[in-house]
Amino acid sequence: MTPLALNSLVPQNLRLRIQVALSALPLACMLLALVPSLFFAQWLEQLEGIPVQTRLLDHPAGRMWVAAFLTALVLQLLCGYVLGWLLNALWARWLLRWSVEKIRAVYLHSQVPMPWLKPAAAALTGGRVAVIAVARWERERKAGALRYVLRKGLIGWGLPLYVFMYLVQTLLRGEALELFDALRSAVSWFGCGAVFGAVMWAVSEMNYRKLKASLGL
Repeated sequence: MTPLALNSLVPQNLRLRIQVALSALPLACMLLALVPSLFFAQWLEQLEGIPVQTRLLDHPAGRMWVAAFLTALVLQLLCGYVLGWLLNALWARWLLRWSVEKIRAVYLHSQVPMPWLKPAAAALTGGRVAVIAVARWERERKAGALRYVLRKGLIGWGLPLYVFMYLVQTLLRGEALELFDALRSAVSWFGCGAVFGAVMWAVSEMNYRKLKASLGL
């Protein structure tokens, strides 16, 4: 089965407090992983060759720097996410005294303990939990990939990023909101949201096929 960190179906059957507990360290590490990008961004602002009152893209190598910054940002987020799940495993090993076999079963094969499950899912032990995950995704996928990407990607991910990274940051700097900059930022962040939604759809489809295969369906 898919590792728990990459599983987008089985965790939906976990109790809310377990979902929060499992996501706390990965989210914290992802936020901490953004710290180098803040220093990188400050350094970019000091690059020579950027005319006064203009943006990084006006630099002769502006597009290259923007691409490098975004690439570093994505890599840092991924590293933070992986580190968070490794810390989850270490927490289970050294504080909860789990055996190595149990850690492998839970974190590598998504064989979560029954007390972690919601009451409805806990009633179906073992591989039957996968039946619920499969059924839920089959209901979700009937709405189609476009609606999923719109809801999970553009609205669930792109919109908050746009509000925080452009609107809030612009207002905090005391700058006026300009239509062209607002549209350009919207295209960038909603585009990121669309990519995120598409990736999540692909991951869920992969998990769905693996779960069906494990159930012999």
